[in-house]
Amino acid sequence: LAAMTRFGKDRGASLVEFAMLLPFLLLLVLGIVEFGFFLGEWNEIKHGAHQGARLAAVDDSDLLNNTCATIGLHGSGTVDVDFDLLGTTALGETGKVSVTASISSLSGLGFIDALLPSTISAEAEFRLEQIASNWDSSTQGTCA
Repeated sequence: LAAMTRFGKDRGASLVEFAMLLPFLLLLVLGIVEFGFFLGEWNEIKHGAHQGARLAAVDDSDLLNNTCATIGLHGSGTVDVDFDLLGTTALGETGKVSVTASISSLSGLGFIDALLPSTISAEAEFRLEQIASNWDSSTQGTCA
């Protein structure tokens, strides 16, 4: 009987400890989800820069729109694409594609703004495989 009385006093201790720990556990889980979202968006920006470089190298006729079509961001941010020739438009010359996106937090709690950069950028260089007749260094725009 003495043992039951002693354990009876600790009856709700586990629930109280869990209630104290729950906000920190939720914060950790949401942080992991936000970081995964951020890495996915960063991967999409890198992919878009590489695809833009591939399209520019072969002188794609609708370069900006086709590059934007390859970027599949899941957030509500904007994406800017900029193409630069580092030489002339002749075969074998090099160029660079820059893709910059501003992303927002997935959960709306602002984890990205507080802990991660809210602007992601990627660059890719390429060598012209065809003469650049459909675009030049002034080709740039924002993906809708």
